[in-house]
Amino acid sequence: MALKFLKFIFLAVIVAFTVFFVSIVFKQTPNQKSNNFHDDVIQNQNLNSNSKILQKISTTTENIVQLAAPKPKPVSSTLPPIKSKTTEIITVKEVSSKSFEDLINSSVIQLYCGNLSSDGMSFSDISRGTGIIIDDSGRLLTNRHVIYDENLKKIKNSCFVLKSPFPNSDSQKPKIYYKADVINYPLLEKFSEFFSEDKYYNDFSVLKISSKINKESKINLLLGFDYASLDDYSVIENNGLPAQAGPPGGLPTGKAGEASRFNFLPIDWDYQPKNDDFLITLGYGVDASHLANKITSTIGKITGNININKSEEPQILLIESNATTGFSGGALINPKSKGLIGLVSWITAGDITGKYTVAIFRDFLRNMMLTDLNFDLKLTQTQ
Repeated sequence: MALKFLKFIFLAVIVAFTVFFVSIVFKQTPNQKSNNFHDDVIQNQNLNSNSKILQKISTTTENIVQLAAPKPKPVSSTLPPIKSKTTEIITVKEVSSKSFEDLINSSVIQLYCGNLSSDGMSFSDISRGTGIIIDDSGRLLTNRHVIYDENLKKIKNSCFVLKSPFPNSDSQKPKIYYKADVINYPLLEKFSEFFSEDKYYNDFSVLKISSKINKESKINLLLGFDYASLDDYSVIENNGLPAQAGPPGGLPTGKAGEASRFNFLPIDWDYQPKNDDFLITLGYGVDASHLANKITSTIGKITGNININKSEEPQILLIESNATTGFSGGALINPKSKGLIGLVSWITAGDITGKYTVAIFRDFLRNMMLTDLNFDLKLTQTQ
């Protein structure tokens, strides 16, 4: 009887120990699962936050459209590697003998594009951006989204050229100089399946200065700016020579009645980008008071390349700089040569990753303009 009682006690101890062990495991398992789930949520949040690096923000100051967040990890972070030859000496040739300030002051302008009523009494659907004079005939380079109305699916009927001095320490308001006509632009947006379905990368258009604003126009009242004077025109035309009064509504003329020739920003065709190169972005960006009265400049390093066609060539550059709305159509410049090397198109935003300026690189821009417009950017300054 005593032996049976001992066996019973031993068996009860074993059962109790087993029940205790199982209860501990059962209690720990839900907590462990909860922690694993929490880790997954944090990871997904990080991916979503990182994907915001390519959330497009229109760089015009009107009609900003928020697009859907793109797929995560769309960016190639590498550009062609820096050559390792320590004995190689790279000679950088400046594109002009003019100072950087003189070049920018005479070639980077502000654009107001919109729909002007037939009676000239209203100006609607306005987009405000930046333009670059690229040859002495007065052709301008800017973004497609500055001149094109996505809602109406057509170009805006009127564009006006404004400019304020650079640098502009006194924050002088821009003055109205010219009317510009749209010469050409891509008829279709090109989307890239390689980095995001909601990004178009042929964001360029060509305009040409067509006439001085007739003083009978009411555009100064509609925009709230004064007209440029003859002295103002001398900065942008005829290499600083005094402008002569032209016919009403026409362009001022140069010396001895010669047709006006415009100052322009030379293109640097030698520069090849590399990660960590520092570049300058320029545009009529808004300031803290939400005004865009002057050219603002930012400097930042290249941090990546959006590789559209997988050719491993520089195409859409990411520059770590704080451009703002209004930079659309702005200039990307090599500070060593003072030359134009790209067209600012959009900016990115992210809670964690920061903000970047996105620009179409010179060679990729030229190739697309040849394909879409039959326009050779390389010939603009050699004809």
